[in-house]
Amino acid sequence: MSILPFIGPRLEVLDLDMADGIDNPEQSQLMQSLAHRRPNLKSLWLTSSSNIHNMSTPLATLISSSPNLIHLGLPAFFLTPEVVATAARLPLLKTLDCTTQQYAEDTYQESGMSFEFAQESFPQLETIEFAALPTRMATVLQATDHVGRLISVSLDCPAYDSPQEIKIVFANLSAAAKRIQKIQLVCCPINRLVGSSSKDSLSINTIRPLLSCTQLAHLHITAPHFIPLAEGDVVEMGNSWPEMRTLALSPSPLLERDRGTSFNILPAFAKHFPDLLSLHLFFSNEIPTFDGDLNPAYQFGGLATLGVGWTSVPRGKAREIGFLLASLCRRPPYIHFGKAEYHRGIDPPGESTTYRHQAAGWSQVRLAIDLAFRAKNSNARKLGAGDSDTTEYEQKR
Repeated sequence: MSILPFIGPRLEVLDLDMADGIDNPEQSQLMQSLAHRRPNLKSLWLTSSSNIHNMSTPLATLISSSPNLIHLGLPAFFLTPEVVATAARLPLLKTLDCTTQQYAEDTYQESGMSFEFAQESFPQLETIEFAALPTRMATVLQATDHVGRLISVSLDCPAYDSPQEIKIVFANLSAAAKRIQKIQLVCCPINRLVGSSSKDSLSINTIRPLLSCTQLAHLHITAPHFIPLAEGDVVEMGNSWPEMRTLALSPSPLLERDRGTSFNILPAFAKHFPDLLSLHLFFSNEIPTFDGDLNPAYQFGGLATLGVGWTSVPRGKAREIGFLLASLCRRPPYIHFGKAEYHRGIDPPGESTTYRHQAAGWSQVRLAIDLAFRAKNSNARKLGAGDSDTTEYEQKR
């Protein structure tokens, strides 16, 4: 309660982190006290490791006391019918964020998956992040008028019966969301639902309905596993998504870590997604092919990050991977090894021998990228002077 003296009518932004040391009744009392102070909030962000039990009414009261809210961020599974009905009446609300993964296992509550678009609700909403099971998700996304205004949708699915359910969700979303620019889906099961959730892999077929979303610029899929991509899949996606800048397809799988996409598909990405800034995939242990050409016809114009998730570097092939990546980029990309930003599930132990070996492999790849760029830059200078274009890589093979 020590923050109350600092809460007044001039306060516009409030970020409450109640994750540790504050029990459920204390959180409820704090929300009631804040509501009585009637701050002129435009942004309210709440973090909590408690579930919504007994806090729904105090939270709804706090939200209703802030009619000028534009941005509202709540823990995962905090959208009870009461909270949804209250937020729906906010005339200026543009962002409703309710998929924070930090404490999702602790905050899970079925009643907190009650988001819906009622008539004359959420008149200004452009960004929505909510949790629900696929059947309810698909129903919510049939609200054509509301979904048509959205530019960003983040979905948290704590369990699913089959990939077909997810495909229906995407079909309903793509049918209405013609302005959509960002889509995020987390469908790794909550621990207590693991036994009842499907373990089937998602695939290009699952996300195919989204190919009609031609303004899509950011797509993040987190699932137990994503079936490896073929070159034809990359061509199809590239032709459909000319605005794509960030693409992540389950780089940190929970299952089937022996099945990944080939490194040899990267030239196809460079050709069909030249403007991609960030690419996150899980790669196989197939030996990559590098033909020695550090300046191929097709290169990424500005790829800044390559996320590799839990990918292992094939033994002795760090140099080939590094030179392949360098050949496809205008500048050295940052290699992100480890779990994806949007991830739920058991992580490999950080101190395990396997993890350390994987991390060391990617350190070697980074060194190879630096070496390749020195060769690439040297060759560019030689070409400028009219010299041979034989690459340093070819000379040292």
